[in-house]
Amino acid sequence: MNKTYFRHLAIFVAILIALNFLFQWHISIIGSLLLTIGLNFAFNLFSNRRSY
Repeated sequence: MNKTYFRHLAIFVAILIALNFLFQWHISIIGSLLLTIGLNFAFNLFSNRRSY
């Protein structure tokens, strides 16, 4: 698999752990999906900037 895939997965898991640990937020399934969509958009935005 691609190294960026594992890096993005690690960032996603770290954000979930940080939200749960720091803010005591328990992320629901819908919240997790929204977070996934938002992070996917951000990762695509940053990767498109690097390709130019």
